[in-house]
Amino acid sequence: MSPPSDDPNRPRKILVVEDSRTQAEMLRTTLESHGYSVTLAENGSAGLDALKADVPDVIISDVVMPVMDGYEFCRTVKNDDRYRHIPIILLTMLADSKDVIYAMVSGADNFITKPYQGDYLVSKLNHILSSKKPPSAAGAEPPAEFRLSGKMYPITHSRHQIIELLLSAYEAAVLQHQELLAAQRKLADANDEVNLYLDIITHDINNVNSGAMALTELLVRTSADREKTLALRLETSINESTEIINNVSTIRRLHERREALVPVALDEIVRNVLHQFQNSDIRYAVTTARVLADSLLRQVFINLIGNSIKFSGTEAVIGISVRDAGDAVEVVITDNGPGIPDDMKPVIFDRFRRGRTTKSGKGLGLFIVRSLVESYGGSVWAADAEPGRPGGGAAIHFTLKKAP
Repeated sequence: MSPPSDDPNRPRKILVVEDSRTQAEMLRTTLESHGYSVTLAENGSAGLDALKADVPDVIISDVVMPVMDGYEFCRTVKNDDRYRHIPIILLTMLADSKDVIYAMVSGADNFITKPYQGDYLVSKLNHILSSKKPPSAAGAEPPAEFRLSGKMYPITHSRHQIIELLLSAYEAAVLQHQELLAAQRKLADANDEVNLYLDIITHDINNVNSGAMALTELLVRTSADREKTLALRLETSINESTEIINNVSTIRRLHERREALVPVALDEIVRNVLHQFQNSDIRYAVTTARVLADSLLRQVFINLIGNSIKFSGTEAVIGISVRDAGDAVEVVITDNGPGIPDDMKPVIFDRFRRGRTTKSGKGLGLFIVRSLVESYGGSVWAADAEPGRPGGGAAIHFTLKKAP
């Protein structure tokens, strides 16, 4: 066994105990670039063998390793009078408060959290090597006991060492918090950029759709029967394109939800939406109900009415009724389409769930309806327009809380 030389100009010797060859070589490169002499060992057992050959100034050890992990290796070194003076730095993920206690119980002098920056590790290493106060011998002070998760842990460290370890834990937490804040800033910047692109795309596509719809409506009014059928199909396709764009925008607004729920006159919402479906047979009676909602409530009616028209065809007859339900208002939208099979009723509002018809759609509309209604404190369910007759049309019921 070769003890460290007292020559102040000699390279300081570091023993790195790390089972990952890649991590070990990266650490060796970092340390050697700062003038340290590095020896590698692949686990705790190999680390003990390396100690017998050459005593280092500092040991840096990973925790999770085969054969002998970092905690056991650290305990073994600190229980040996020949080596206990050597400072040991543990590399840990610090995923649990117990990691700090385990480091203390094992006798570690310090720890560094993974992933770490090379400069930070070297600065920590320099601090330990330049410290004039050597690690205290085991048993120099009475063991202190700490309770964590109902279990007592004896700590033989000196008060100075305990403070050093706790400060390291605090410093690691601060660094992780700073990294998290930096990541959040990058994510926020990326989100802003994505939203900008979505705004541009949505605006441009809606402009194109608006122009195409104006021309298509002109074709519908001026074409003969055969051409009118084609024009109506084109009109349906443009409406579906607009629906997709609106649904994407609605999902984005749902995730960015900042509006507070306020009293809303339900009649104003419904009448505003009906302007989008002037060519459809929609039967609606005036209501004086006021509910708690926000500006996205329009999208509930747009999606449900649009869905009914899509699946009911050119002869669609849509009914909208509003009735009192105690502390809530119940809205029912019915149609004369093929209805919803009983086994599909419980799942029709699931994300991307589609019915069994050949009609297009990605299932987003009804998912958005449920998300919005539930965010208002209500509920939504599917039923038959004529009770007991699944093929006699669909009825979508949803409730909204009454405004005070």
